[in-house]
Amino acid sequence: MNEKLLKTYFGLYSSLAPKSAANTSFNLFQKVRKKDIRPREEAFYKSALHKKIDSVVGTIDTYCLGDISNPIIVLVHGWDSNAGSMSKIAFKMVDEGYQVLLFNLPGHAFDQNDKTNLVACSLAMEAVLKAYDLKENFSTISHSFGSAVTAICLANTSLKADKIVFLTNPNRIEKIFNSFQKMIGINKKSYKHLVERVEKILGKDLNDVTVANNLEQASYNKLFIIHDKHDRVLDYSNSLEIIKQIPSTHLETFERIGHYKMLWNDEVIDKCLSFMKE
Repeated sequence: MNEKLLKTYFGLYSSLAPKSAANTSFNLFQKVRKKDIRPREEAFYKSALHKKIDSVVGTIDTYCLGDISNPIIVLVHGWDSNAGSMSKIAFKMVDEGYQVLLFNLPGHAFDQNDKTNLVACSLAMEAVLKAYDLKENFSTISHSFGSAVTAICLANTSLKADKIVFLTNPNRIEKIFNSFQKMIGINKKSYKHLVERVEKILGKDLNDVTVANNLEQASYNKLFIIHDKHDRVLDYSNSLEIIKQIPSTHLETFERIGHYKMLWNDEVIDKCLSFMKE
């Protein structure tokens, strides 16, 4: 359904049945657009040690590469993606003396379900870290939505990370829902019901849920952000908001590395490696 038809549908639906429209729109918001595994990702799945773990949000596929005696880095992919999207970074880190742990977020890749949310994904990450007994001295590299997952996971646990890399990130979760409201055209009454449902899952007011607030509650040593100044998916201002609230954060600004292509960019990967080796 194109955006114009979507707005017409939800505009009428929310006028006639605002609460029902809110529930339908929330299900749409949670829906993952699953994509085929690309040829350049297949090598990762063939090489990595695959292990399934159980969690409160279902079975999670995890993947390990590298010598288990080496320092470990946890890689977290973004929305509508899969662990294989981080494979170039993973292989580089292994070549440089690290062990890497990756996993597919709920609703993504090979999961039979196709719906998830930030809380479910953070619970999945928590389950993965605990299954591999990672309580401290691990580092993380996450992309896009995965950065929010990492922040909320660390904020809600006693786990302590060493170094954190965000390859782009959102900040104010409310802003994402505001954009979603405009995209599908639900009215104010229906949007209020939508927010109430989201806040019930989050356990707090939506306007209080920010990546920066979660980082302030998380335990870690250093944070490094890489963001394209002209990112069309997650605006560069998200990272500026974080460094304003957490001045110790180092922000590396790029141009023309895109939102997704950055995961395959040699300069970006070298920056991640240099940060890990500091």
